[in-house]
Amino acid sequence: MPYRLIQLLIASLMLASCSVFVPEDSGPNYGKTLADLEEVEIPEEQFPVPLASIDTIEDSYRSALSVARDPSVRHRILTRLADLQMTRSEQRQLSATEEQDYFADAIDMYQELLVLNSERQGEEGTPTNERLLYQLSKAYALDGRIQESDEILASLVTDFPESAFAAEADFRRAEKAFSDGDYKTAEDLYAKVMAAGDDTPFYLNAVYMHGWSLFKRNRYRASIRSFTEVLDRNLAKDIRFEELSNSQRNVSVDTMRVLSIAFSYLDGAQTITDVYSKLGQRHYQHMLYMGLGDLYLEKRRFRDSADTYRHYVQNFPNTDPAPSFSIKAIEVYDLGGFPSLILPAKEEYITNYGIYSQYWKDRDDEKRADIKPKLAVYLDELSSYYHARAIELEKFNKKYEADKAAGRKVKEKPEPARKDFLKAAALYEEFVLTFPKTTKTPEMAYLMGEAFYSAGELPRAITAYETVAYNYLDKQRGAEAGYSAIVALQEMIDRTAQDPNKETENLTWRTHKIESSISFADYYPGDSRAAPVLTKAAQEIFEKNEYQRAADLAERLTKWQPRQDEKLVKSAWLILAHSRFDLQQYAEAEFAYKQLLSIMPDKDEDRPQVVERIAASIYRQAELQVNTGELAPAVDRLLSLHDVAPGSEIAIKGQYDAANHLIELKDWAKAEQVLLSFQSRYPKHELISTLPPKFALVYQESEQWDKAAQALETMATTDKTGEGRRQALYLSGELYEKSGRIPKAIEKYSEYANRYPQPFDIATEARFHLVELYGKTKDEGKRNFWLKKLIESDAKAGASRTDRSKYLAAFATSKFANDEYARYEKIKLTLPLKKSLKKKRAALDVTLAEYRKVLQFGVAEFATEANHRIGNIYSQLSRDLMDSQRPAGMDALALEQYEILLEEQALPFEEKAIDILASNAERAWTGIYDDWVKESFKSLAEILPARYGKQERSVEFSDAIF
Repeated sequence: MPYRLIQLLIASLMLASCSVFVPEDSGPNYGKTLADLEEVEIPEEQFPVPLASIDTIEDSYRSALSVARDPSVRHRILTRLADLQMTRSEQRQLSATEEQDYFADAIDMYQELLVLNSERQGEEGTPTNERLLYQLSKAYALDGRIQESDEILASLVTDFPESAFAAEADFRRAEKAFSDGDYKTAEDLYAKVMAAGDDTPFYLNAVYMHGWSLFKRNRYRASIRSFTEVLDRNLAKDIRFEELSNSQRNVSVDTMRVLSIAFSYLDGAQTITDVYSKLGQRHYQHMLYMGLGDLYLEKRRFRDSADTYRHYVQNFPNTDPAPSFSIKAIEVYDLGGFPSLILPAKEEYITNYGIYSQYWKDRDDEKRADIKPKLAVYLDELSSYYHARAIELEKFNKKYEADKAAGRKVKEKPEPARKDFLKAAALYEEFVLTFPKTTKTPEMAYLMGEAFYSAGELPRAITAYETVAYNYLDKQRGAEAGYSAIVALQEMIDRTAQDPNKETENLTWRTHKIESSISFADYYPGDSRAAPVLTKAAQEIFEKNEYQRAADLAERLTKWQPRQDEKLVKSAWLILAHSRFDLQQYAEAEFAYKQLLSIMPDKDEDRPQVVERIAASIYRQAELQVNTGELAPAVDRLLSLHDVAPGSEIAIKGQYDAANHLIELKDWAKAEQVLLSFQSRYPKHELISTLPPKFALVYQESEQWDKAAQALETMATTDKTGEGRRQALYLSGELYEKSGRIPKAIEKYSEYANRYPQPFDIATEARFHLVELYGKTKDEGKRNFWLKKLIESDAKAGASRTDRSKYLAAFATSKFANDEYARYEKIKLTLPLKKSLKKKRAALDVTLAEYRKVLQFGVAEFATEANHRIGNIYSQLSRDLMDSQRPAGMDALALEQYEILLEEQALPFEEKAIDILASNAERAWTGIYDDWVKESFKSLAEILPARYGKQERSVEFSDAIF
């Protein structure tokens, strides 16, 4: 490129520098400009004015110049003509295709104006050279005459230090100095522009170049302040980097780049931290760290690059850019070949930005979305790493222990695997919590359960497994997870079972296992382990006495498809049957037991127990029928037990109870049949001893008196209690008596009377029965014996004496008195009268003594008889005296004298008889009017007919009515 064209290019760049380094939308605020005004709609002119060309305008000014006389006017016209020439030159330069001098005429005109001004110095109204110098400098620059342009600018600044063009002049001079490599001069001139204030359009570019000037002089730390100010102005806090204009973006990128270089020459990232701890933190500060790290990376200084990224993270962990720095560090470690550093860096990323970090807590879901992808990757990688490492350690430990136990040489014991299992589990868990709804989450949750299980953390493993199985319903791992939860739960049960202080906890785990097992069967019925697991759950529920729930599960198992093996089905029916039984659903229990029995082999050792349970179900059904009053069907059900379980204890009890219920139903014939069958089938059973009273009752009620008596006779010797034997003996006597077997009745009553003096009242009745029975057999001696026993036992009874015993004693005494009376009556008065009368009187005394005994009992029935008999005794003696045999051979007078003597002898007895009979008859006035009172009246009527022999007369009144 020709030197002249190069000069023009440099001049053009210098003049354009105000736009290259100044943001289009930044700089000092001058208020509204023409560009800010709203476009005004100009009314359409009727006669529009045509646009004038530069030549036309120049011709107008030259015409004006030819007629102008005023020096100031002429000066202004000349200045205008020079400006027009300047404009024409610029247009020509822009459209030129080859190098030329375009601004010579403009330069000449500005120089001429400067000469004119110098000639008019001192005249009033003479303009200054300030603008002319500026334009001349510009013309030189555009024409590539940089040195001359710089000299004119120096004159401008010197002559007009306060000029509005001073800042631009200094800036252009600084640019040249910088271009010439005079960085100190450039630094000073840029500083002057900066000192002019930030309202000059060259301010920001001057600041930027000031920093570069310092940088070129190796004053790196000093340059940072200037560069920082450039960034402060370009990177406003509320504007994103992407929103910057091209020029702003370019300057900012370049500034950061040079800052990165400066920091790299100093102490790297630490310099950034130190500088801005003094200057104040900047919102774009992370870009400086990133730029430095990127610079190191370009230079393949991998460790320095990664350290820079991590330095930022360590100092600003809770800032939005921090995660990207961590990622960059990890990537650099990978590029640089530092595998040992990658793992800790990824762990650090998870620690710094994961769900447990402050970073995570301080941000919403939108912000978290940026870090989640790497979290997912790192959590997956790290959890897999630690899990695999733990498994290897576990293998090494097992081998170590095996070698040690076998006496083989062993190396140093490896570290425990539990720590790594727990580390892996924690990472899996964090993944699950961070990404609860991804397709990978179920897998991670399952692996978390596996890691916790291997680490011995069974409760947490159980939670993880059940989450996979029942929350995620993972098709691939759900069933395995559900079953693993059950296995872990059983281990927890085993752990706590031996500790008495953990009884409540053990119960909790048992309950949990049951619920988990049911869920497993509910959610994964197609799994081959579902039915066995549910069976075990049903059994455990049954053991907790939750019968209805156990029955529901067992019934479900009996219908399970495909059909399970015989052992499992057997268990299901057994649980169902037992549950129904304990729920008092006996008909359903019977059905279940029968179903169970139907699938059991004949030689199955459990068949007898099942048969017995069927019988028990039937028996319980019968019981319920009994309770509701359905005795007849209950009896049939009880009797059917013999066919179901012949010889079983419950069948025996069923038949026995059936007999009792038949007795209650008063079905004596069938009751007898069942009792006889029982007696025949089970002759040695302990209940046999209880049959006699039942037989006795049945026979008695069916009027089979002899059989009833025989049954009672058996009881009298076989009953387990003395009381039972006593009662049976007495009753056997009664029933033998009732059946007409008098000898057997006498035998039993005698045995009873002799063996059981107590209870006194029953013994008394036994004696009385003997009196009666001996009376029937005409065995007067034995009858009298038992009559005397009645009298004697009553006399000795003391406090046990009863009205009945007194009555019977009176009865017995009366009998003996009557016997004496009968003997008394048989004695006749014969001659010699004195002798026979003596005998009669002796019998009278004995008879009276007996009747007095009767009277002592105070029993009215026998007292009236005794009194009557006593009265008759005296009356009889009186009659017997009068009817006695007369001595033979007596004359009439002697006979009369004899009879008078007899009457005198008989009269006291008659009067005595009348008194006693009258006294007995008078009992009627006290309400006693029995047969003997009547007899007394009858006897008195015979003795005193005038007084007691009157007949009542009845008067007929029927006719009197008419």
